[in-house]
Amino acid sequence: MNDEHYTMLYTSPAIFALTGYPAEDFIGNPVRPLLSLTDPSDEEYVSRAVAKSLRERNAWTVDYRVRRASGDTVWVRDVGGGVFDEGGALLYLEGLVIEVQGERAAQMATEQRPSAMTGTTNAILLDVDDIQKTIRALSILSFNARVEAARAGEQRRGFSVVAAEIKKLADDTDKVIKRVSTNGKTVRSVMAAQ
Repeated sequence: MNDEHYTMLYTSPAIFALTGYPAEDFIGNPVRPLLSLTDPSDEEYVSRAVAKSLRERNAWTVDYRVRRASGDTVWVRDVGGGVFDEGGALLYLEGLVIEVQGERAAQMATEQRPSAMTGTTNAILLDVDDIQKTIRALSILSFNARVEAARAGEQRRGFSVVAAEIKKLADDTDKVIKRVSTNGKTVRSVMAAQ
């Protein structure tokens, strides 16, 4: 019925597998209304979705959580609609409620993935910044080493070669780390756009 508790006129025995309560508990609400099993934080959402669908004379599809007799919570999908008479008056509500726990868990994990990726990417970019600081320090040190080697003359020529190699290594590493930084920023912006 389209009343405050959605009083059940009929439910299949399969409701026991979903809720842990027998069908007799729900038909006519002698023990509990089905709505009483809806997670309190989902009640308003479900009621609004059903009311909107009835106003628009459309079917509804709504996912919400149900508390089972065991005390655990399971995600369900409710697909239903209004049954109207020839004059357009609402007679009943009918629908199908099925468990979608695995599907909903996968959806929630997918929704959390961009946030996790952004956090990881941000950490990588912070590391890249630290590496770039180190590379700049190496470049300065290699420059200073070449200057000192030039002052020392022919005896320190080997030191100058080492300093030049350090400079080349720092420059090559700087190019790679800049590519990593650019790619990390691209990943972050793509994840933020999703």
